[in-house]
Amino acid sequence: MSPDQPIPKRLHLRPLAPYEDRLLACLSFFRTKRQRTVQAHHCLSMYLRQSDSRILGEVGFYARRIGISVDELMELIYADPDKAQQLIDQHFSTKINEVFDAEGGDPHDIER
Repeated sequence: MSPDQPIPKRLHLRPLAPYEDRLLACLSFFRTKRQRTVQAHHCLSMYLRQSDSRILGEVGFYARRIGISVDELMELIYADPDKAQQLIDQHFSTKINEVFDAEGGDPHDIER
């Protein structure tokens, strides 16, 4: 990794729901008795790779509208998400970070 590239950050996740926690335990058991944290890492990596086209499709949508390449926007989001947010906000009337409520919000709170 070059010196100007950010180092990936360690993830700290909330506990899984009981059913998913059991699924992870079974999956790690049958995968040569891997530690659950190692199996969770593999599961997340696999999910992200399988979601590659969907994720990059969304990145591409915004990249085309703000006039940069998909790779440039992906790296900007990775290295400086605040700057990426500002750039996207300059081109859209809706702020992306306000569309998806990180806390979940009330799913029944619909404006009519």
